[in-house]
Amino acid sequence: MSFIIPDGDSKAEYVRQKFSGIAGRYDLFNDLITQGMHRYWKRFLVAKTGIQPGGKALDICCGTGDITSLLEKKAGREGVVTGLDFSNGMLAVAAQRNAANNVSFIRGDASVLPFASESLDTVTVGYGLRNLVSIDTCLGEVYRVLKKGGRFLSLDMGKVKLPVARQLFAFYFFRIVPRIGKLIYPGENMFDYFPESSVEFPSQEKLAGMMERQGFIDVRFYNFYLGCVAIHCGEK
Repeated sequence: MSFIIPDGDSKAEYVRQKFSGIAGRYDLFNDLITQGMHRYWKRFLVAKTGIQPGGKALDICCGTGDITSLLEKKAGREGVVTGLDFSNGMLAVAAQRNAANNVSFIRGDASVLPFASESLDTVTVGYGLRNLVSIDTCLGEVYRVLKKGGRFLSLDMGKVKLPVARQLFAFYFFRIVPRIGKLIYPGENMFDYFPESSVEFPSQEKLAGMMERQGFIDVRFYNFYLGCVAIHCGEK
């Protein structure tokens, strides 16, 4: 029987608690299931932000803060970089790993951003949109807080179109990935949640359309591994 994803507020609470529980070895898990490629995708994403020294950036659903750290390297000491997450466990790991960096981490909801309108140069998210109750609400908030000309970038799962490749990816993601996760955290059903959360996640084209309906322009996406991973980019 497949994993049943909780609805509404129950989903938010489930994700919050479970991510806190796996925070300590979450990066190890990502390294194993992507063969380290998630680090390249995150560097690609940050490069596409175009953020300059002194820029203001927000990394929502920041997790352990690896994208946040990359943004800080671009914005420099004169920049303002913030990581936001609602998982205390993830935030604790992120703060510890970035103790020497010019970044701050805050607990918050990606659908109700505690920032003034038109105050940020870029907003990023890595593997976070599919964990939200409402992607549209989050996109609307992101659009609000960005300055005109500011960029939003998202890294997440995509839809593979080639039939054989789609079957191979599904086998790996639904059969192998949970087993890898449970080797690290035995009995943890969060690793069944990960593949199931990708099923209803919008395709590359649909997510691009959602961004455009919020007002983003020059929306594009970049596929990796035949589309099993995608990075979306849009400008205000």
